[in-house]
Amino acid sequence: MTPLILLALTAIHAMADEPQPDTKPDAPLTAQVTIRLVRQADVPVRDAGVLAKLSVSEGASVKAGDVLAVLENEQQQLGLKAAMLNLQMATMASENGHAVETAAAQLAHAESARRVSEVALKISKIEADSDVDKRIADAETQLRQLELERAENARRSFKGSVSESQIDRLRTSLEQGKLEIAKAMDDARTKRLKPEAEQASIDQKNDEIRRYDALLKQEKHRLVVAKVSENLQINEVALAELKLEHRNVRAPFYGSVVELKAQVGEWVPIGAPVFRMIDLGTLRAEGFLPLKATATPLVGRSVAIEVMTGAGTKRVTGKVAFVSSEVDPVNQQVRFWADFENPDQIVLPGLKGTLTIE
Repeated sequence: MTPLILLALTAIHAMADEPQPDTKPDAPLTAQVTIRLVRQADVPVRDAGVLAKLSVSEGASVKAGDVLAVLENEQQQLGLKAAMLNLQMATMASENGHAVETAAAQLAHAESARRVSEVALKISKIEADSDVDKRIADAETQLRQLELERAENARRSFKGSVSESQIDRLRTSLEQGKLEIAKAMDDARTKRLKPEAEQASIDQKNDEIRRYDALLKQEKHRLVVAKVSENLQINEVALAELKLEHRNVRAPFYGSVVELKAQVGEWVPIGAPVFRMIDLGTLRAEGFLPLKATATPLVGRSVAIEVMTGAGTKRVTGKVAFVSSEVDPVNQQVRFWADFENPDQIVLPGLKGTLTIE
């Protein structure tokens, strides 16, 4: 047999040995997995202090926000009470508007008094410009002068016609008229001074108005400052409440306390863990898949997981949550995991199982 024939026969056998494409549907992907925790935490204190109280023990189920332990907090409680009292005082000061009301009333009264003085000034100016009283006194005095002259003439012409007492009364009346003229002149001088007095009164009222206006602005400013002080005290109360709250150790999530790391009476430094918590409600099945199995997207795909528990085989369902972007250089496998709900908490971390991607 020639070498050419041998070469042809070899090629034919090689083609016959090549695997033919599988026309059957792809079989479900399976992988061996280990059950792991999704959420676990060493729960720390947020402040340093002596552990005063433990509210739970190992194995307890807790909800998010439950108080697990309390540090000594007498100082923080006193700080909160002091802050609340200061806030109460600041609130009373910010709500006390009596001084503003008093200053406003005094300002309004001064403005009203000024208006009265301004009217009085106008009246006094009119009175100061008037000489009616003097003219009346002049006229009456002239009349009395004429009456006295007539009486004296009559007496000289007809002796005994006018008695001496009548003459005396007329002379007295004339003197009275002259005094009334003098009084009218004095009154006129006084009335000319009255506008000056009224103007001085107005100036005084203006000073009072400026003083009360400044006092009103000052009291309003005081109220603004008091309101700012109240807001500062509100923040102080919130800060005191936060300091008191930091003496509590609270559960960060729903789960179980599995380890106690400190005892009552021990000094616990800031950030030190007091409890270890785990969440059995949601678990994770972690394993590896061949590289070729990741050719199609897997995240979000439904999975079925069979786990051998102490009570027998348990079947749960979940979804693929993660497929690594790194390939193991030794075995060419890719790490992945699927999360599933574990409401009855029969499946426990550390168990092995078989996962099937549907």
